[in-house]
Amino acid sequence: MIVLTKENVLSYIRDYVPSIELHDPVTVYQIGDGNLGEDIEGDSYCNYVFSVSDGSRSVIVKQSTDVLRRRGRKMTPRRNRYEYEIMRLRAAIVPQYVPEVYHEDFENHILIMEDVSHLRLVRFEFNKDHQLPMLAYQGAEYLAATHFYMSEFYLPTKTFRNLLSHFMNVELRTVMENGIFLGIFGADDFDYSCGEEFVAYCKWIFEDPRLKLQRFKLRHLFMSKSETLIHGDFHTSNIFADDENLKVIDMEYTFGAPFSYDLGFILANILSQFCSAAFRPYDNESERKECLSYLLTLFKMLYVNYIDLFYRYWEEDAKIEYKVTKGYKETVGLDILRECLGFAACVNFSRVCGTMDTADFDCIEDPVLRAKAKFLAVDIDVYFFMNWSDYSDIDEVIDDLIHLMNRRKLQDK
Repeated sequence: MIVLTKENVLSYIRDYVPSIELHDPVTVYQIGDGNLGEDIEGDSYCNYVFSVSDGSRSVIVKQSTDVLRRRGRKMTPRRNRYEYEIMRLRAAIVPQYVPEVYHEDFENHILIMEDVSHLRLVRFEFNKDHQLPMLAYQGAEYLAATHFYMSEFYLPTKTFRNLLSHFMNVELRTVMENGIFLGIFGADDFDYSCGEEFVAYCKWIFEDPRLKLQRFKLRHLFMSKSETLIHGDFHTSNIFADDENLKVIDMEYTFGAPFSYDLGFILANILSQFCSAAFRPYDNESERKECLSYLLTLFKMLYVNYIDLFYRYWEEDAKIEYKVTKGYKETVGLDILRECLGFAACVNFSRVCGTMDTADFDCIEDPVLRAKAKFLAVDIDVYFFMNWSDYSDIDEVIDDLIHLMNRRKLQDK
């Protein structure tokens, strides 16, 4: 097996993909080494990823191995093939949101694709308080279209079941099943940098029988309700965007799961940003209020746009037996609202409480303010754990988020 490095990746391209013409001098960076800036490269947690550029053209070369790049955990390199195959399927549905794939080498688990770093990672744009006006619609369209058109509401039943079987992706789905619902994803302990009180709060949540029951109920939904092929890791460090365009990366976690999971995952990231903005320093309070208002609107409109688009695809393209069943799509929509809030709580809790880097909060230098922001995040998680199955309207959720923020701020005075 060829093992790519910064020294041989250009030779690989020239030998195996001569159609990609790169003229000297060519620059090679390994994503995740910190050379390109966090707002471009993210973390490259699982794979070896290289940016190869001659100044006028740039490509991304991604190789999966049987050991994760970080933490050294054993994992099948077949995830690379899953990513190639699902990118082709999603590109057939929403080509505007999927990077172009130039080459796949199944033997060596290598994927070469379009470099979309002319855009920026959404997480770090949020940390700069950059408001992205098209994100609520474009993110919702990417999810609603890929979800609906890879569901049994649209596909022939046999085709749908064959897709679920093909993308079983046992190892990667187990990472999510255990890390998001049973443990603290990517971490070995609670975040003691926020103080003993924070750790005690997180431990209480982790062990409280009522909250544990909700986590297990949501895990069961995640494991058993295979409605579509999800992205599986749809967070703000896997979305590149600017004011007009959006591209989604890192699709190797695809497998059958509820419609609501991807939406819950991205909403968890918006929650983190909301909690961070509630406490991080601003030049004046009007700037803080503007940022909080944008994030709440984004939270709401991601759901609203998703449902509106999902319903439109249903009316246009669902099988006739579903179209004529009065109230069915509305029932699906309500399930998506409730479940995505439960999943958001699971995702947010698993990341906020642990020691994994969380750029949404790590951008707050003052440890006291950072702890206050994380306390708010956990407050919201607890509330959603206890109430996710009772919501009937997204505006109720927004009202509760505002109430929880104000309550935490009063407690901290």
